[in-house]
Amino acid sequence: MSIYDKIGAKTAGIKARTVEKTGDKTPRTAPGMFLNATQRMDAAEAKIEELEAQLKEARTQTAEIALDELHEVDGRRRKLTGQQYHELRENLRQNPLVTPITVRRRAEGGYEIVSGNNRVAAFRELGRTHIPAALLESDDDQAEINSFYANLLQPDLPDFEKYQGFRKILERRPDLTQAQIAEGAGVSRSFISQLMAFDDLPAEVLAALSDRPNLIGANAAQDLGALTKRGRADQVTQSVYRLARGEIDQSTAVREASLDPAVKVEAKAKPEPVRIKMGKKTYCALQRADRVLRIQFQTPEEAAAVQDAICEVLERRAKELKEAED
Repeated sequence: MSIYDKIGAKTAGIKARTVEKTGDKTPRTAPGMFLNATQRMDAAEAKIEELEAQLKEARTQTAEIALDELHEVDGRRRKLTGQQYHELRENLRQNPLVTPITVRRRAEGGYEIVSGNNRVAAFRELGRTHIPAALLESDDDQAEINSFYANLLQPDLPDFEKYQGFRKILERRPDLTQAQIAEGAGVSRSFISQLMAFDDLPAEVLAALSDRPNLIGANAAQDLGALTKRGRADQVTQSVYRLARGEIDQSTAVREASLDPAVKVEAKAKPEPVRIKMGKKTYCALQRADRVLRIQFQTPEEAAAVQDAICEVLERRAKELKEAED
């Protein structure tokens, strides 16, 4: 018997059980009748709340599903860096899965993964045979939307992958406006419009972003998309390629793409830190960028211990400069 059947059996006699007599004598006075009615209503409400809680628990229960019954749908797996995936797998090695994956039944048998592809992959690598899963009842379009929204909640999801998700929704649901999609996702309409600027980028740039979705954010995409529409597709592509090679940063890529092709933009080289050695070990690393001097020690305790000495050096230097001015 399923949990729904059990709850149904419990509710079958609710009408008879929720109104219980407190004695053989029926109250006849107005206060007595009011008190009796109140007691009966309280008992009925308490029973209803108990059954509602049981039904909610039944609906949210998960099942252990065999990994060989799970099937991945192309395009639903969120791209993780090697480090992110390693951390996920090692976390699952040491700890139980807190958030079940979501699946839906396939007509041909088994289940398709709606969200949780990386967790399933990690379970397989760890030699597990089953995984906790929540079963969803939805059509193809809603399954895609649910999959995307599950990833949208991740704080480090790249803007390009957000764009891809909203683009799929627009393609599957052409009857929806950007405003309706924004409302359904809980984001602003302007945010959706900004993400759609990825549409304006050259095909070569979109291909590069498919491999490295965190290469540029929505702000840079908006600027580069505007430059592409102004006829600078080649400059945009070359700037993004340089960005991908680590030669320039995002702001320089935008600036470079906006200039005449004959003008070169020299990227500022990052200053190399000076390492102070203590034998073979590094005692601290010192790095200067323009007017900023940064010192990084190995421990907070050592930084605190040296702070007073550094202050004395700075105060002595300030005094010398003051005396020179006088």
